Amino acid sequence: MSRKIVDFHAHAFHDKIAEKAANNLNDYYNIPLAADGHFEYVLNSMKENEITKMVIHATATTAKQVEMTNDYVASLINKDIIGFGSIHPDYTNVEKELDRIESLGLKGLKLHPIFQGFVMDDEKMFPIYEQIAGRYPILMHAGDKNSDATTPKRIAHLLDKFPNLTIIAAHLGGYSEWEEAQKYILGRNLYIDTSSAIRFLTPERSKELIQAHGADKVLFGTDYPLSLHKEELDVFDKIDLSDEERERILWKNAYKLLKISDDK
Repeated sequence: MSRKIVDFHAHAFHDKIAEKAANNLNDYYNIPLAADGHFEYVLNSMKENEITKMVIHATATTAKQVEMTNDYVASLINKDIIGFGSIHPDYTNVEKELDRIESLGLKGLKLHPIFQGFVMDDEKMFPIYEQIAGRYPILMHAGDKNSDATTPKRIAHLLDKFPNLTIIAAHLGGYSEWEEAQKYILGRNLYIDTSSAIRFLTPERSKELIQAHGADKVLFGTDYPLSLHKEELDVFDKIDLSDEERERILWKNAYKLLKISDDK
């Protein structure tokens, strides 16, 4: 019997820029990629591994890319593909675009402060967070060995400043900064995802971090093109979790957060 699985963190790039974007990721993180960045590749992986739903993200790295990025992600959505929009701190009409994001059928926002050129808790972002709080969940890149723009401590500052902001801190709360994540944000009122984290940790350490936070606030993700479904599921299945914890992480939490109510 197949199980429900939601990949909450996968990226899509237009075919014209997919390989360039994937190579840029490789150059920045120095992590071998699972694929070349084309959407078709992750779509095939989704079908082959019987993934129930997938949440697609793309990041506008400049203000002028915001609308075309949101249009592109919206063009991919269907009953099994969910899209998150993008906004940029230099974009001049945030309120209007947030309304348009809703009209496009996008269900949240993705921010990557490093690639978008801002510090996560910079005060210039506060008016944007105020408009997002209570309206959209935000998946944020968290932790980075090359920058302090997205540290767990900065996320903690946002949680203090904006208690109504629904934050999903990627990579178990902070790629390469898991001790800091455990110190500052695990157990607090936010979500974390498993992407680009559990495959770099022992199953025992992953379990420790998941249970320190609570499995009811953890989401499964691949971070495609950095990884793919079979690889991530093989690693996830080695973590000693209860059946209920597994179901929560693989799909129940995503369904609850995004208010999905289907019978698939």
